[in-house]
Amino acid sequence: MGRIRNWVRRLERATQDDQMTIIQKDGTALKFPADATFEAFLHEAGRLRAIHKGEEVGEPHALTVARRNAMYEQPFVFDADGQPRRSAQAE
Repeated sequence: MGRIRNWVRRLERATQDDQMTIIQKDGTALKFPADATFEAFLHEAGRLRAIHKGEEVGEPHALTVARRNAMYEQPFVFDADGQPRRSAQAE
């Protein structure tokens, strides 16, 4: 039985290589696939474009929300809500 347990643990560790884990402030862990940063960047870039054009912004990407609630700072995610806004008076 011990061999099967060790084999399952090795399989679990092997599959975790393609995931990133973000520990939340409440102690829970959220896991995302490795390519989620690319998707989050594109999504947040679209939100930033909407902010610039004055259009409806929409919801942030799930990875962005996880980064905001992270126990430790996660600097690898672009956040459109954290960017400075262009005011109408500046035009």
